[in-house]
Amino acid sequence: MSQNKKKKTINWFGALFLTLSPVVAVVFSVIHIYLDGFMWPIWLLAVAMYALTAGSITGGYHRYFSHRAYECRPWLKWFWALFGAASFQNSILVWARDHRVHHRFVDSDNDPYSINKGFWYAHFGWMMVNEEKSAQLAAPYGRDLERDPVVMFQDRHYVLIALMMGLGLPTLVGYFLGSAFGGLAVAGFLRVVAVHHATFLINSWCHMWGKQNYTDTNTAKDSFIMALLTFGEGYHNFHHIFANDYRNGVRWYHWDPTKWLISFFQLIGGAYGLRRTPWSEVIKAQMQMDEKRIKARLSSRWQVQFQNQIDNLRARVEAAYSRFEALKEEYKKSRLDRMDELKRQLRLAKAEFHQALRQWREYHSFLMSLPATA
Repeated sequence: MSQNKKKKTINWFGALFLTLSPVVAVVFSVIHIYLDGFMWPIWLLAVAMYALTAGSITGGYHRYFSHRAYECRPWLKWFWALFGAASFQNSILVWARDHRVHHRFVDSDNDPYSINKGFWYAHFGWMMVNEEKSAQLAAPYGRDLERDPVVMFQDRHYVLIALMMGLGLPTLVGYFLGSAFGGLAVAGFLRVVAVHHATFLINSWCHMWGKQNYTDTNTAKDSFIMALLTFGEGYHNFHHIFANDYRNGVRWYHWDPTKWLISFFQLIGGAYGLRRTPWSEVIKAQMQMDEKRIKARLSSRWQVQFQNQIDNLRARVEAAYSRFEALKEEYKKSRLDRMDELKRQLRLAKAEFHQALRQWREYHSFLMSLPATA
């Protein structure tokens, strides 16, 4: 067997859990409805558990533990650890290591859930096999996590925590709402399956369908539909180029409840040191993709005719933004007697930047409207 060949064996626990849990969820939920009728409190409990567990995956497992997109207090770490375990997606240590390997080797043979191995393999097939090389490859990517007592406690006691928080808690709350079995069936098993497949779709759907607004160096794509299902994780193209940003939906109007949740925790003192990609880098990435699309559409002969204008517009956008940023820094350090004048200059610089960006986008739209050339 060659050194690069991966030795695979079936992960029986993963395979059985992932195939049987949807069956149990559906059967138990049907029995609950047959015996107890449709109980709104039970379904509201399921929604609450979905929010707590999915949010702990996106805000905790993903953006904090995997990418360190912000810092947080110990109590928030415990919150992420307890409700993250309730999603039954493995411990923080295992989840974050695999995810870091995915980012480091995306789309390659070393990517644990490479889309190049097919939709269903990336979706959940990779969790049904054990790959010797993958385990060895992931080990160094968790060294910092192994020094975190919260992470290691959760890893050692993961199964017990997952059962207590993921099935025991909804059963207990369901009992007080009128149906312990309903809590187990709907807020337990059915909710677990829903969170599973919403999360898995980021690895499958978001590497096949969507828009590449920021980079085409990998298969990751932005999908608003997936953002709706996954608390903002669907802006996956942005995430793969700016992985340490606490936001996936970078614009204020992007549907990204996870960034709002992290901002809320910052407000109450649980999170701090939120990392944001400089807006200049975001704009630069978008403009590079715009230019790539133009070049892909037009022949080299046509490109020569428009390249000078493209370069001039790009330079104008970058210069306008640099001036705006410089004025902001000057304003922070300014004396009181200069503030009014600097405010006026800031407004003008911001307007100039938006005008330059608008001209760039209009010119891009014009070039993209031209007939494609070979």
